[in-house]
Amino acid sequence: MQQISRQRRALLCATALGAILCAGGAPSAMAQTYPAKPVRIIVPFPAGGVTDLIARLLAEKLGATWKQNVIVENRGGASGMIGADLVAKSPPDGLTLLLSSTAEVAINQNLYKNMSYDPARDLLPITLTATTPLIWVTHPKTGLTNFEALAAAKRAGKSVSYASAGSGGVQHMAGALVETKLKMGLAHIPYRGGSPAVADVLAGHVDTSFSSAPLVVQYIRDKRLNGLAVTSTKRMAALPNLPTMNEALGIQDFEVLNWYGLFASKGTPVAILDKINHDVVAVLQMPEVRARITEAGADPVGNSREAFSTFWRAEIGKYADIIAASGAKVD
Repeated sequence: MQQISRQRRALLCATALGAILCAGGAPSAMAQTYPAKPVRIIVPFPAGGVTDLIARLLAEKLGATWKQNVIVENRGGASGMIGADLVAKSPPDGLTLLLSSTAEVAINQNLYKNMSYDPARDLLPITLTATTPLIWVTHPKTGLTNFEALAAAKRAGKSVSYASAGSGGVQHMAGALVETKLKMGLAHIPYRGGSPAVADVLAGHVDTSFSSAPLVVQYIRDKRLNGLAVTSTKRMAALPNLPTMNEALGIQDFEVLNWYGLFASKGTPVAILDKINHDVVAVLQMPEVRARITEAGADPVGNSREAFSTFWRAEIGKYADIIAASGAKVD
Protein backbone atom coordinates (compact mmCIF):
# COMPACT_ATOMS: atom_id res chain seq x y z
CA MET A 1 0.00 0.00 0.00
CA GLN A 2 2.82 2.38 0.90
CA GLN A 3 4.58 1.68 -2.39
CA ILE A 4 1.39 2.37 -4.35
CA SER A 5 0.94 5.62 -2.44
CA ARG A 6 4.46 6.75 -3.27
CA GLN A 7 4.05 5.84 -6.94
CA ARG A 8 0.74 7.71 -7.06
CA ARG A 9 2.39 10.69 -5.46
CA ALA A 10 5.19 10.62 -8.06
CA LEU A 11 2.56 10.51 -10.83
CA LEU A 12 0.72 13.47 -9.33
CA CYS A 13 4.00 15.34 -9.08
CA ALA A 14 4.73 14.70 -12.74
CA THR A 15 1.27 15.92 -13.74
CA ALA A 16 1.66 19.04 -11.64
CA LEU A 17 5.08 19.73 -13.13
CA GLY A 18 3.72 19.55 -16.65
CA ALA A 19 0.90 21.94 -15.84
CA ILE A 20 3.21 24.39 -14.08
CA LEU A 21 5.68 24.45 -16.96
CA CYS A 22 2.97 25.55 -19.38
CA ALA A 23 1.38 28.07 -17.02
CA GLY A 24 1.79 31.80 -17.46
CA GLY A 25 0.35 34.76 -19.23
CA ALA A 26 1.24 37.27 -21.93
CA PRO A 27 4.57 39.11 -21.58
CA SER A 28 4.20 41.97 -19.13
CA ALA A 29 5.98 45.27 -18.81
CA MET A 30 7.88 43.74 -15.88
CA ALA A 31 9.11 40.90 -18.10
CA GLN A 32 10.22 43.30 -20.82
CA THR A 33 12.35 45.27 -18.36
CA TYR A 34 13.47 42.35 -16.17
CA PRO A 35 15.27 42.66 -13.86
CA ALA A 36 14.39 46.15 -12.68
CA LYS A 37 15.61 45.33 -9.16
CA PRO A 38 18.43 43.28 -7.62
CA VAL A 39 18.09 39.50 -7.99
CA ARG A 40 18.80 36.98 -5.22
CA ILE A 41 20.07 33.47 -5.90
CA ILE A 42 19.31 31.34 -2.83
CA VAL A 43 21.77 28.53 -2.14
CA PRO A 44 20.17 26.20 0.45
CA PHE A 45 23.54 25.21 1.90
CA PRO A 46 26.47 26.94 3.63
CA ALA A 47 29.08 28.69 1.52
CA GLY A 48 31.54 26.44 -0.29
CA GLY A 49 30.92 23.41 -2.47
CA VAL A 50 29.77 23.06 -6.04
CA THR A 51 26.28 24.54 -5.51
CA ASP A 52 27.74 27.72 -4.07
CA LEU A 53 30.42 27.94 -6.76
CA ILE A 54 27.89 27.71 -9.59
CA ALA A 55 25.64 30.30 -7.96
CA ARG A 56 28.50 32.77 -7.62
CA LEU A 57 29.64 32.25 -11.20
CA LEU A 58 26.09 32.90 -12.40
CA ALA A 59 25.74 35.95 -10.15
CA GLU A 60 28.91 37.53 -11.49
CA LYS A 61 28.11 37.01 -15.17
CA LEU A 62 24.37 37.71 -14.95
CA GLY A 63 25.05 40.90 -13.02
CA ALA A 64 27.17 42.14 -15.90
CA THR A 65 24.59 41.06 -18.50
CA TRP A 66 21.60 42.50 -16.67
CA LYS A 67 23.43 45.58 -15.34
CA GLN A 68 21.84 44.82 -12.02
CA ASN A 69 23.09 43.42 -8.72
CA VAL A 70 22.77 39.65 -8.44
CA ILE A 71 23.35 38.51 -4.87
CA VAL A 72 24.02 34.99 -3.59
CA GLU A 73 22.42 34.20 -0.23
CA ASN A 74 23.29 31.02 1.65
CA ARG A 75 20.26 29.73 3.59
CA GLY A 76 21.30 26.31 4.81
CA GLY A 77 19.48 23.88 7.06
CA ALA A 78 16.98 21.00 7.10
CA SER A 79 18.53 19.12 4.15
CA GLY A 80 18.20 22.18 1.92
CA MET A 81 14.52 22.66 2.69
CA ILE A 82 14.85 26.03 4.48
CA GLY A 83 16.29 27.73 1.41
CA ALA A 84 13.94 25.96 -0.98
CA ASP A 85 10.92 26.94 1.12
CA LEU A 86 12.02 30.58 1.06
CA VAL A 87 12.00 30.60 -2.74
CA ALA A 88 8.77 28.59 -2.99
CA LYS A 89 7.01 31.27 -0.94
CA SER A 90 8.64 34.29 -2.58
CA PRO A 91 6.76 36.69 -4.92
CA PRO A 92 6.45 35.35 -8.50
CA ASP A 93 8.61 38.05 -10.06
CA GLY A 94 11.83 36.17 -10.85
CA LEU A 95 13.79 38.26 -8.36
CA THR A 96 14.34 35.35 -5.94
CA LEU A 97 15.77 32.21 -7.54
CA LEU A 98 16.80 28.84 -6.12
CA LEU A 99 19.96 27.01 -7.11
CA SER A 100 19.15 23.58 -5.74
CA SER A 101 20.84 20.25 -5.53
CA THR A 102 18.90 17.03 -6.06
CA ALA A 103 17.60 16.36 -2.54
CA GLU A 104 15.44 19.39 -1.82
CA VAL A 105 13.50 19.20 -5.10
CA ALA A 106 13.46 15.50 -6.08
CA ILE A 107 14.09 13.33 -3.00
CA ASN A 108 12.82 14.97 0.17
CA GLN A 109 9.14 14.94 -0.86
CA ASN A 110 9.39 11.15 -1.02
CA LEU A 111 10.94 10.89 2.46
CA TYR A 112 9.36 13.56 4.62
CA LYS A 113 5.67 13.38 5.46
CA ASN A 114 5.14 17.04 6.31
CA MET A 115 7.10 19.42 4.12
CA SER A 116 6.35 23.14 4.19
CA TYR A 117 6.44 23.30 0.39
CA ASP A 118 5.76 20.98 -2.53
CA PRO A 119 8.54 21.28 -5.13
CA ALA A 120 6.38 20.12 -8.05
CA ARG A 121 3.57 22.50 -7.11
CA ASP A 122 5.50 25.52 -5.85
CA LEU A 123 8.62 25.73 -8.03
CA LEU A 124 9.19 26.27 -11.75
CA PRO A 125 12.20 24.72 -13.52
CA ILE A 126 14.47 27.09 -15.46
CA THR A 127 17.57 25.09 -16.42
CA LEU A 128 19.86 22.29 -15.30
CA THR A 129 23.21 23.97 -14.68
CA ALA A 130 25.53 21.01 -13.97
CA THR A 131 25.81 17.42 -12.79
CA THR A 132 28.45 15.52 -10.86
CA PRO A 133 28.79 11.78 -10.20
CA LEU A 134 29.46 10.07 -6.91
CA ILE A 135 32.28 7.64 -6.26
CA TRP A 136 31.94 4.65 -3.95
CA VAL A 137 35.15 4.69 -1.93
CA THR A 138 36.51 2.45 0.82
CA HIS A 139 39.27 2.74 3.38
CA PRO A 140 42.24 0.45 2.50
CA LYS A 141 42.25 -1.25 5.92
CA THR A 142 38.75 -2.65 5.32
CA GLY A 143 40.03 -4.99 2.62
CA LEU A 144 36.99 -4.01 0.53
CA THR A 145 39.08 -3.19 -2.52
CA ASN A 146 36.72 -4.60 -5.14
CA PHE A 147 33.27 -6.10 -5.63
CA GLU A 148 34.55 -9.63 -5.03
CA ALA A 149 35.53 -8.56 -1.52
CA LEU A 150 32.08 -7.04 -1.04
CA ALA A 151 30.48 -10.30 -2.16
CA ALA A 152 32.63 -12.18 0.36
CA ALA A 153 31.54 -9.79 3.10
CA LYS A 154 27.94 -10.41 2.13
CA ARG A 155 28.37 -14.20 2.27
CA ALA A 156 29.99 -13.85 5.70
CA GLY A 157 27.06 -11.81 6.94
CA LYS A 158 29.31 -8.82 7.65
CA SER A 159 27.68 -5.41 8.00
CA VAL A 160 29.37 -2.78 5.86
CA SER A 161 28.93 0.86 6.88
CA TYR A 162 28.76 3.83 4.55
CA ALA A 163 28.96 7.54 5.28
CA SER A 164 26.79 10.08 3.49
CA ALA A 165 26.53 13.85 3.44
CA GLY A 166 23.18 13.58 5.24
CA SER A 167 19.89 11.70 5.34
CA GLY A 168 17.85 12.02 2.16
CA GLY A 169 20.72 13.15 -0.04
CA VAL A 170 21.93 11.47 -3.21
CA GLN A 171 24.69 9.68 -1.25
CA HIS A 172 22.02 8.11 0.97
CA MET A 173 20.01 7.15 -2.12
CA ALA A 174 23.06 5.60 -3.79
CA GLY A 175 23.50 3.36 -0.76
CA ALA A 176 19.81 2.47 -0.76
CA LEU A 177 19.99 1.53 -4.44
CA VAL A 178 23.08 -0.62 -3.85
CA GLU A 179 21.25 -2.44 -1.08
CA THR A 180 18.45 -3.39 -3.46
CA LYS A 181 20.82 -4.33 -6.29
CA LEU A 182 23.27 -6.37 -4.21
CA LYS A 183 20.71 -7.63 -1.67
CA MET A 184 23.26 -6.58 0.90
CA GLY A 185 22.65 -4.75 4.16
CA LEU A 186 24.57 -1.50 4.50
CA ALA A 187 24.69 0.55 7.68
CA HIS A 188 23.97 4.16 6.82
CA ILE A 189 25.86 6.79 8.83
CA PRO A 190 24.73 10.33 7.90
CA TYR A 191 26.94 13.37 8.45
CA ARG A 192 26.34 17.09 8.15
CA GLY A 193 28.06 17.51 4.82
CA GLY A 194 30.28 15.58 2.47
CA SER A 195 33.62 16.75 3.89
CA PRO A 196 33.13 15.35 7.42
CA ALA A 197 31.83 12.10 5.92
CA VAL A 198 35.00 11.70 3.83
CA ALA A 199 37.17 12.66 6.82
CA ASP A 200 35.79 9.79 8.89
CA VAL A 201 36.35 7.30 6.08
CA LEU A 202 39.93 8.57 5.75
CA ALA A 203 40.34 8.10 9.49
CA GLY A 204 39.06 4.52 9.23
CA HIS A 205 35.98 5.15 11.37
CA VAL A 206 33.57 4.17 8.56
CA ASP A 207 34.10 1.43 5.98
CA THR A 208 32.92 3.19 2.85
CA SER A 209 31.27 6.31 1.47
CA PHE A 210 29.37 7.43 -1.58
CA SER A 211 31.16 10.74 -2.05
CA SER A 212 30.94 13.64 -4.43
CA ALA A 213 33.71 13.14 -6.98
CA PRO A 214 35.54 16.44 -6.32
CA LEU A 215 36.01 15.47 -2.66
CA VAL A 216 37.77 12.14 -3.25
CA VAL A 217 39.50 12.10 -6.66
CA GLN A 218 42.87 13.18 -5.22
CA TYR A 219 42.61 10.74 -2.30
CA ILE A 220 42.08 7.91 -4.80
CA ARG A 221 45.08 9.05 -6.83
CA ASP A 222 47.17 9.17 -3.64
CA LYS A 223 45.89 5.68 -2.72
CA ARG A 224 44.56 6.94 0.61
CA LEU A 225 41.15 5.67 -0.52
CA ASN A 226 40.12 2.83 -2.82
CA GLY A 227 37.70 3.72 -5.61
CA LEU A 228 35.19 0.93 -6.24
CA ALA A 229 33.01 2.51 -8.94
CA VAL A 230 31.49 5.72 -10.20
CA THR A 231 27.71 6.19 -10.13
CA SER A 232 27.37 7.80 -13.58
CA THR A 233 26.68 5.81 -16.74
CA LYS A 234 30.04 6.89 -18.23
CA ARG A 235 33.51 6.66 -16.78
CA MET A 236 35.14 9.83 -15.47
CA ALA A 237 37.89 11.44 -17.51
CA ALA A 238 39.75 12.16 -14.26
CA LEU A 239 39.75 8.43 -13.31
CA PRO A 240 39.43 6.51 -16.59
CA ASN A 241 40.28 3.15 -15.01
CA LEU A 242 37.47 3.36 -12.47
CA PRO A 243 34.46 1.32 -13.66
CA THR A 244 30.89 2.50 -13.55
CA MET A 245 28.47 0.79 -11.19
CA ASN A 246 26.76 -0.68 -14.24
CA GLU A 247 30.03 -2.20 -15.46
CA ALA A 248 30.93 -3.50 -12.02
CA LEU A 249 27.51 -5.04 -11.40
CA GLY A 250 26.78 -6.16 -14.97
CA ILE A 251 23.57 -4.11 -15.14
CA GLN A 252 22.31 -1.13 -17.13
CA ASP A 253 20.04 0.90 -14.88
CA PHE A 254 22.26 2.29 -12.11
CA GLU A 255 22.71 6.05 -12.22
CA VAL A 256 22.81 8.43 -9.28
CA LEU A 257 24.00 11.97 -9.92
CA ASN A 258 24.12 15.07 -7.83
CA TRP A 259 22.70 17.82 -10.00
CA TYR A 260 22.19 21.53 -9.67
CA GLY A 261 19.08 23.19 -11.06
CA LEU A 262 17.80 26.75 -11.19
CA PHE A 263 14.18 27.36 -10.13
CA ALA A 264 11.72 30.23 -9.65
CA SER A 265 8.51 30.39 -7.66
CA LYS A 266 5.17 29.31 -9.09
CA GLY A 267 3.38 32.05 -11.02
CA THR A 268 6.50 33.68 -12.42
CA PRO A 269 5.58 34.89 -15.94
CA VAL A 270 6.76 32.70 -18.81
CA ALA A 271 8.50 35.66 -20.46
CA ILE A 272 10.67 36.14 -17.37
CA LEU A 273 11.43 32.41 -17.14
CA ASP A 274 12.43 32.37 -20.81
CA LYS A 275 14.70 35.40 -20.38
CA ILE A 276 16.42 33.91 -17.34
CA ASN A 277 16.85 30.58 -19.16
CA HIS A 278 18.31 32.29 -22.24
CA ASP A 279 20.79 34.35 -20.24
CA VAL A 280 21.83 31.57 -17.85
CA VAL A 281 22.41 29.10 -20.70
CA ALA A 282 24.56 31.76 -22.41
CA VAL A 283 26.63 32.08 -19.22
CA LEU A 284 27.04 28.31 -18.98
CA GLN A 285 28.40 28.27 -22.52
CA MET A 286 31.20 30.74 -21.68
CA PRO A 287 34.58 28.92 -21.84
CA GLU A 288 35.81 30.43 -18.56
CA VAL A 289 32.63 29.41 -16.73
CA ARG A 290 32.72 25.90 -18.13
CA ALA A 291 36.38 25.61 -17.13
CA ARG A 292 35.66 26.65 -13.52
CA ILE A 293 32.77 24.19 -13.20
CA THR A 294 34.82 21.38 -14.75
CA GLU A 295 37.75 22.12 -12.42
CA ALA A 296 35.32 21.68 -9.51
CA GLY A 297 34.57 18.15 -10.73
CA ALA A 298 31.17 18.85 -12.28
CA ASP A 299 29.88 18.71 -15.85
CA PRO A 300 28.25 21.97 -17.02
CA VAL A 301 24.90 21.58 -18.80
CA GLY A 302 22.51 24.47 -19.54
CA ASN A 303 19.35 23.19 -21.29
CA SER A 304 15.83 24.30 -22.15
CA ARG A 305 13.06 24.63 -19.58
CA GLU A 306 11.22 21.77 -21.25
CA ALA A 307 14.26 19.47 -21.20
CA PHE A 308 14.95 20.27 -17.56
CA SER A 309 11.31 19.66 -16.63
CA THR A 310 11.39 16.23 -18.27
CA PHE A 311 14.61 15.38 -16.45
CA TRP A 312 13.19 16.61 -13.14
CA ARG A 313 10.00 14.55 -13.49
CA ALA A 314 12.08 11.44 -14.17
CA GLU A 315 14.27 12.08 -11.12
CA ILE A 316 11.26 12.46 -8.81
CA GLY A 317 9.87 9.15 -10.04
CA LYS A 318 13.25 7.41 -9.82
CA TYR A 319 13.78 8.34 -6.19
CA ALA A 320 10.21 7.46 -5.29
CA ASP A 321 10.93 3.97 -6.64
CA ILE A 322 14.29 3.68 -4.87
CA ILE A 323 12.78 4.69 -1.53
CA ALA A 324 9.83 2.34 -1.95
CA ALA A 325 12.02 -0.62 -2.92
CA SER A 326 14.67 -0.09 -0.26
CA GLY A 327 12.50 1.16 2.59
CA ALA A 328 14.95 4.04 3.08
CA LYS A 329 14.02 6.37 5.90
CA VAL A 330 15.30 9.63 7.32
CA ASP A 331 17.84 8.74 10.03
